[in-house]
Amino acid sequence: MKKYLKFGVFSFVVFVSIFFCRKAEHNKLQNVILLNNVEALAADESPMTRCIGSGSVDCPINHVKVKYVFQPFALDW
Repeated sequence: MKKYLKFGVFSFVVFVSIFFCRKAEHNKLQNVILLNNVEALAADESPMTRCIGSGSVDCPINHVKVKYVFQPFALDW
């Protein structure tokens, strides 16, 4: 009987640990998504794209060759 009780308690502890780990990961992902949505809504309607330097990358604003293009809150992957 003690063998079954130990196995039951061990199984319960493993199940609860897995449940809380999954819940913590889900909450973390949900918080990141919500914060990105808030930041995107708080941004202006005008594009915040900045083109820096001179190089071989096309700037989306004026189509000049630049070294870096900085686009905060870009939602397309």
